[in-house]
Amino acid sequence: MRKVKAAVAAATTFAAGMIALAPASPAAAATPTCDWVASYSGAWVPVYRTGTNVNCNLVQGTYGEAVRQLQTTLNKCYKAGLTVDKSFGPATRNALIKAQQAAGTPADGEYGPNTRKAIKHEPLNGSTNCVRVP
Repeated sequence: MRKVKAAVAAATTFAAGMIALAPASPAAAATPTCDWVASYSGAWVPVYRTGTNVNCNLVQGTYGEAVRQLQTTLNKCYKAGLTVDKSFGPATRNALIKAQQAAGTPADGEYGPNTRKAIKHEPLNGSTNCVRVP
């Protein structure tokens, strides 16, 4: 009987370990980092993987074309006065916080889906009228 109990305990421990090692579901996956720029609902916005996902994040320390677009947007729509250098540093973070405050969204200095919807973006047509996107 002890051998049966030991075998059941070992199998249970093994099964629990397998559950812990199972990959996370797609819904549980983290929001990806924006790495490109695309047109979306009449504006230029940071995206993940050449325009396929507008639900992406940018945080201090990020570098690339998506950051360049965010800096351009902050300059054009919020008169931030940033150097457009593709580097999300303290100045970009501070400018984003000001834009978030102006838009009435939580001002955490991080660009993500909620900020995308709240702030205005550079329009596609070159107009001076910045636009909000869904």
